[in-house]
Amino acid sequence: MTLTIVLPDLRFARQAGFNPLMELALPALATLLGKATRQTLPGSSTEQWLRASFQADAISTALLSLAVDLPNAPPGHWLRADPVHLRADRDRAILFDASLLQIQRDEATALVAALNQLYRDDGYEFVAATPERWYVRLPDVPDLQTSSLSSVSGQDIHAHLPRGPQAMHWHKLLNEWQMLLYTQAVNDVREQAGQPAVNSLWLWGEGQQPPGQLHSAWRQVVADDVLAKGLASLSGAEQRRLPARYTPDIAQEDTLILLDVLSYPTRRGDLHDWRDTLVALERDWFAPLLADWQSGKLPAVRLMLPGHQTSLQADLEPSERWKFWRRPADLASCLAEAA
Repeated sequence: MTLTIVLPDLRFARQAGFNPLMELALPALATLLGKATRQTLPGSSTEQWLRASFQADAISTALLSLAVDLPNAPPGHWLRADPVHLRADRDRAILFDASLLQIQRDEATALVAALNQLYRDDGYEFVAATPERWYVRLPDVPDLQTSSLSSVSGQDIHAHLPRGPQAMHWHKLLNEWQMLLYTQAVNDVREQAGQPAVNSLWLWGEGQQPPGQLHSAWRQVVADDVLAKGLASLSGAEQRRLPARYTPDIAQEDTLILLDVLSYPTRRGDLHDWRDTLVALERDWFAPLLADWQSGKLPAVRLMLPGHQTSLQADLEPSERWKFWRRPADLASCLAEAA
């Protein structure tokens, strides 16, 4: 039995020479990584790693998440059209995704209704499946290449705008959507309350139709992430929500856990929240996980730390328990292997 745990954003960028791990007590995590056989792999995002694991590299992200959000959605050419905030910064436009905007259901409903009213004669249908995840159904197959929302969040959008033969058409539409959203009363109220306006959409998620069933190496997927849940759904794996803490019952045979609770403070650049969350992970996940592995309740554990330049895979096999000479890892050096 192998338990695979994916840990995105375990490495927070240093700020002006300050070590984000300074004065944090993380003995269980240090022991897990120190006892493990570590392997440095080519860099990949969490999304890329998940796709490769399910052999779904070319499958449309929009259709994978749509299978979770709107399983009875009518057939058609769907893309994600997620609500975002663009902040002007000299000659740049910095994108902030909806996880930072606290959009309410009634706000999403009103903004999508305005979009549908404007484009009802053009064959575009907008749907707010959740306040944070919106979709658009297109009249034709889109001929474009886009950038995922996670890769653009916090970045200047200009290098990530839609590319391909129809690029100028989509740039024009994006400008139209921005102008429409700018005029909506919902945004006037948000700005009066000191909240950022929902002033643009991010179009992304093109790709192939999913086949009948995806490959899966796992019988169970524990995750809140919609992409992971979509991959699990189309592979036939059992799905469970991510609990607040590790418990032995989730560590069933061939289980994948996407433990992505550090991603939210990382996207916000909130170092204090990131450190607090990491301390909670040490207490609620790493310490009980280490205890179960050391006692033999968990024969094998794999920790996967995705990184942009390099990723780190740490394997804990039963034989590693007796290698007393393997000391707790120096976390700053170890996490540099997942940069």
